[in-house]
This record gives sequence, structure tokens and C-alpha cells, in this order.
Amino acid sequence: MSFTADIYKSILRDIAFAEANQPSPFAMRLVKFDNDIMVAFAVNIATRMRSAFLSVTSEVPKSKFPHWKGVEIETVTLPAYGIDTPFVGLSQLPNSASDIFEIVVEDLRTQLESAENTEESLSVIIRVLIKWKEFFAADKELLMSEKRQQGLYGELLFLSECLDSQGPSAVLHWAGCEDEVHDFYFGPHAVEVKTTSAQAPYFASISSEYQLDNDDIPGKLFLRFYALRKSHSGGEKLPERISAIRSKLCEDISVLQKFDEKLKKYGYFDEAADNYIVGYYQRDRYCFTVENDFPKLTKEAVPLGVADLTYRVSIMLCMPYAQDINSVFEVLRGGA
Repeated sequence: MSFTADIYKSILRDIAFAEANQPSPFAMRLVKFDNDIMVAFAVNIATRMRSAFLSVTSEVPKSKFPHWKGVEIETVTLPAYGIDTPFVGLSQLPNSASDIFEIVVEDLRTQLESAENTEESLSVIIRVLIKWKEFFAADKELLMSEKRQQGLYGELLFLSECLDSQGPSAVLHWAGCEDEVHDFYFGPHAVEVKTTSAQAPYFASISSEYQLDNDDIPGKLFLRFYALRKSHSGGEKLPERISAIRSKLCEDISVLQKFDEKLKKYGYFDEAADNYIVGYYQRDRYCFTVENDFPKLTKEAVPLGVADLTYRVSIMLCMPYAQDINSVFEVLRGGA
């Protein structure tokens, strides 16, 4: 659980055990960082809705802050703490999700804690709020569905293999977050990654007539397939796989930053990591060369007027095209 989620949980617990008719409408906790920036976490005693108050060096007009549905943002003071410092207040509005509000506040908290000094506070707050306004304006889901989680986990499994084969530069070949046709591109070659959490016999779900169309690729097209078992009591969770990759990239800051940018584009935010509780075990993994006779549908075979094509490919019938992964990496590295 994040620092922010923990502190709100603690405040709610205090409210539950407190006596009625408290003098203040809020129960609050003030945290002061080493850089002297302060954050006050608050819960409305009557409604249980959250607020957060972030210290700044001067008052700021309300119009300066980006807004989005579900949150109120304004400059306030906190006389209860006996200080004159102005604060930027974020308040959860009715019919908005508490967990999403906590994720935004956790992002603000971590960014403010790492700021150099109090003078940076306002610029950090505005930058983070702009990021979230753009995210919500794009109508994206803050928490990925289990299907999308599994898809990202599969791509990260292959990225981990690429890192072992090619080093940190492998991150630059990952295109799964860019809405490209294929998940990875290595010069003229491409790799499509698929997963299943169903039991054998295995099938790969293909989402368009272009995903297995090797005529669109000047080089070779490969299909990397992982059969997984999902678990709520064990296995490797998505944040753990991400942490393992970051540890491999820790000495190359620029590539690590690129990796983090790609994760955000995909829809993964560290502030929501506690919500990803599904673990994965690897059952089987295969790699195939997608050739002309490979079981697939391509645009040439789709009748005129047919659109939004999805289909499944039997992994058992793909076995004649199976490749040793080491020989595949030889090709991806530019070998024969």
C-alpha cells in the first residue's frame, strides 16, 4: 500500500474510534519533508471524502490550476496548524472514486518530496496536475483491466529476455505502448507477443488482420507466446516484473527514463501499483516464425466490407514453425 493510501486509512480508522461532535469538519495529518514542503492529508468526517493540502510559497489564483471532473482545486490556509503558509488544496468531489484521488495525491507527494526546495513546490504541483488532466481528458482508464495487465506482463517478459540478449538498448525496440501494429521492432524485423492464462490446448488471440501479416515486414516476423497461470496467492506480480527490469537499467538513467515513459504511455502508473495483485507463473513459452503458410488471416484474405477482425490461432498447429529463441535473437541482433 502506498504512503498516501496508508495515511488516509489511518485517518479513517481514527475517525471510526473518535467521539462524535468533533469541533473540526476534517480529521487531518500534517507531514513535513526534509525540503520544508508540507502536505496535509484530510478526510471529511461527515462524508469520508478525501482532501490534500500542499504548501506553496505564495497564494495562487484558482484559474492557474488545471481542473478535471471529480476534484476541486484552490488556494487555502490551515489556521488549525498555526502557520501562515498558503496551501494548494485538492478536494474530492461527490461521485468520484477515492482510490483514484489517492493515486493522484500519491504522485504529488512523491514529486514534492523529491523537490529541491519550497520554491519548486508550485511548479511541481502544476506540472503533475497538468499531466493528470491530460490523462483524464484522453479518457484513459487509470487502472488497467486484467486483460491489459496480462498483455503488458507478457511484453515485459519478452523485454526481459531482450535485455539479457542485447542489453539496455533493447528498451528502444519496445513499441507496445505506441499503438504500433507489432510489439517490438528490430530494424527490418518485428516481434508480436501474445499470452494466454487458459489451460492447454493453447490459443493466441489475434486482434487484427495485420498482426500476423508478414508481407508488411521487410524482414522476418516472429510470434513470441507465453502460457501463464494466474494466481491471487502467489506468482510474480506486474509491479515485481517492472522492478526487476528497472534494476537491470539502473546504470543507464536515460534508458531507464525512456522505459518509465513507455510504461506511462501503456497505462501503468507506480502510484497504482498496489492495485495490481494478480500473480503469474509461466507454464510454457514458444517462439514461431510467421511465414506464408503459417495459420493466420491477412488483409488479402478478408472479404470486402469485413472490419474489426479478431480471431484465435491454435498453438499446436503452429509447432512446425517453432524456433529456438537463441537463434531468433541472432536474427534480431542482425545475424543471419
